[in-house]
Amino acid sequence: MATGIRRDMHLRQDKVYSENNIPKAVKDSKSSGIIAPRRPVLNDISSNLQINQNANQKGKITITKPTIQVTKPTTRLASNLNRTTTSITSKVKPSLSTSKTVLKVNSGLHESVSNIPKAIVRPKTAGLVKTYRGTLTRSSSLKNKSVVLTESQKKEQDWITACKVDAVDKSDEYDPFLVGAYSKPIFTYMMTLEDQYIIKPDYLANHKYITASNRSVVVDWLVEVQQEFQIMQESLYTAVGILDRYLQEDQNVARNKLQLIGATSLLLGCKYEEIYVPEITDFVYLSDNAFTKDQVKSCLVEVFRTINYSLSRPFSLTFLRRFSKVSGARSSQHSLAKYFLELALIDYNLAHVKPSEVAASGLLLAIVITNDPELDDNPEDVNSLLSLYWSDLIQKHSTYKVDQLISTVQSLARLALNAPEWKYKAVYKKYQSAKMGRITTSSLLSSPAMMFIARTC
Repeated sequence: MATGIRRDMHLRQDKVYSENNIPKAVKDSKSSGIIAPRRPVLNDISSNLQINQNANQKGKITITKPTIQVTKPTTRLASNLNRTTTSITSKVKPSLSTSKTVLKVNSGLHESVSNIPKAIVRPKTAGLVKTYRGTLTRSSSLKNKSVVLTESQKKEQDWITACKVDAVDKSDEYDPFLVGAYSKPIFTYMMTLEDQYIIKPDYLANHKYITASNRSVVVDWLVEVQQEFQIMQESLYTAVGILDRYLQEDQNVARNKLQLIGATSLLLGCKYEEIYVPEITDFVYLSDNAFTKDQVKSCLVEVFRTINYSLSRPFSLTFLRRFSKVSGARSSQHSLAKYFLELALIDYNLAHVKPSEVAASGLLLAIVITNDPELDDNPEDVNSLLSLYWSDLIQKHSTYKVDQLISTVQSLARLALNAPEWKYKAVYKKYQSAKMGRITTSSLLSSPAMMFIARTC
């Protein structure tokens, strides 16, 4: 969401990928694209959505499909990284009284700095260039009281003073990117959006064809597509929110159209969050031709109209970043909480829970199991254990008390414990990779603290 909110760059995934990181792909020099390998995992999932299957089929039909080229956007970064410079020819002007001298410097690693002539040393610029101080925005003028402020700047300064910036945002008060002075009203507004775009509990109860298991199958497939396209997690969270909102409004969705709606929701999320949006033909290919390009276009209009052309519903990952900053959570705790949040995307029983509540519960669970995995504090019950690590500061910014989070925390703990045997394994396999820190291999997920929290009161 383009709200100017700080996104912790050291906690986010690295979104720069070179050509060498694309596995089992062949570079097509004519189309400047990539011929993607066939992935049997990403195929038509409509067979998993059917209830009754004809078990008396005797013949086998072999279908040969032509190879489809998937064109993905490439950047110039890979080609720049693969270039090797053999020599550098530079013109150096040592002084005003000497003539021009052309020097040839080899880029070999064996050359020492002492062999470079002193003539190419950059001269000192003291007294020649005035050092610039301050940011490139008008915010720097707000600090300097000697500067005469305009009427609009005076109103902004008065507004910032009235906001009473908290200590956690004080260092970012005048930062044009972290906008610490605006953090409090921004997240207050986002919490009002949660109430505006609420998901009702058990909204699939009145559906004729779609069940909770069908929804989990589609969301699990969307996680795989997100990994295949290497798109941002924000697009995935937005897509799941669009899917739930659409299914809540339209109760006559056919089962064989659910995968099409899921792909369309992810395409809408990419259009809202991404710079380079995957082609529609890419979604058709990864679905094993379960739908056509024209069907995606018509479904795109229908879904967008049904959700009233609004994509501003906040998701739990945005709140998690805010709560992690306020609580001073470590990187390992933030990564664990992200794992819990993605498991919650697949679970239908947590679809109606507010994103801010899911984020607060996931962070609290991660903090508890990393600080006291062996239950050294000997808590009497789950409430007393969670209360030890839920400070007044995080309670103030999240607006949630421990009593309001116990149920969601226990649901997330049970999801994490059952994830290895769960039939929806896309998130579990995703966090097994080294890129995601091998979260699922951590012993904390099966620690005594986790089992103590997951048990039913």
